[in-house]
Amino acid sequence: MKPTDSEITNANATNEHSSVEERGAADGARRLASSIRERASTIPAILADRLEAGAEALRQQRPRSSTTTPGTSVAVSQDSPITELTDTLATGMKSSADWIRDADLEKLKGGVQKQVKEHPGRSLLVALGAGFLLGKILRR
Repeated sequence: MKPTDSEITNANATNEHSSVEERGAADGARRLASSIRERASTIPAILADRLEAGAEALRQQRPRSSTTTPGTSVAVSQDSPITELTDTLATGMKSSADWIRDADLEKLKGGVQKQVKEHPGRSLLVALGAGFLLGKILRR
């Protein structure tokens, strides 16, 4: 049985309608992907800023101790192990913030992909270990 002209017209209209819906969905997906890329591009700067703020807060709240040598006005700093540890941690946080700002993420991504291809077992173990540690930290 041959389709009638009205059936052909209805079929064409349905195809055009679904084509418009597909294009609309594709445009929506592109906009969403663009929005995600824009937000993701700000993450390193935010992370670096927070690391620097944390380092500064550590330095401001560290215990300070100094004693004056009898008979002089010279203060001799006697840093406690906690002060030294705080300084080391703050310096590490500042260095990490600088590295994050200067890092080329595409180059870093390429390096990670190369490591995964060359050493898949080791990469899997590192990922599992990092996930385990992150889970422990976030659970608390």
